[in-house]
Amino acid sequence: MDLTKIIGSLMADGSALEEMAKKVGAHPQEIQKAAGVGIPTLVAALNKNAQDEKEKASLSKALDAHSNDPVDNVSGFLKGVDLADGQKMLGHILGKDKAKAETNIAKSSGLSSTQVSSLLSMLAPVLMGALGQKKKEENVREDNLARLTGSLGGLLSGSASGGLMDVAKKMLDKDKDGSALDDLLGGFFKKK
Repeated sequence: MDLTKIIGSLMADGSALEEMAKKVGAHPQEIQKAAGVGIPTLVAALNKNAQDEKEKASLSKALDAHSNDPVDNVSGFLKGVDLADGQKMLGHILGKDKAKAETNIAKSSGLSSTQVSSLLSMLAPVLMGALGQKKKEENVREDNLARLTGSLGGLLSGSASGGLMDVAKKMLDKDKDGSALDDLLGGFFKKK
């Protein structure tokens, strides 16, 4: 499982961007911009959940349940993605901050909150499937989930992916509204 390839497909593959744009009702460039913030936001929240004693077991079970999802072909997977299931995933991943995250991503991307919600409902199943496969391949135990999710965050922060975590942090902090979500997400995006 090549996580870099999957993230790259979500961000740059024309057919994947077209599929998401069609389902969201936006232009591929708008999808690319919103995904550039949405993916790091989801990864940061997954990493937080992987470090939380109460959330860790639930995340581990969810990753196991999605370990056979066919996400290697991202655009093909997106054609059949279940948006209702994606919404459920978002509820678990983002918790009570789901609406705030959608609003902040909408502000930074130019999409509506409804469009962002639909986009995140497509991105979450891809990320869960990719992480589930990686967990299975590497036989990652529940107590090492933070290493797995942290490695994805490292990919997004690295130069190979253009530092998406840093870009997302800057975009989310632009509104300077002092909301708890901005502070929460800002803490996730700091390099350790």
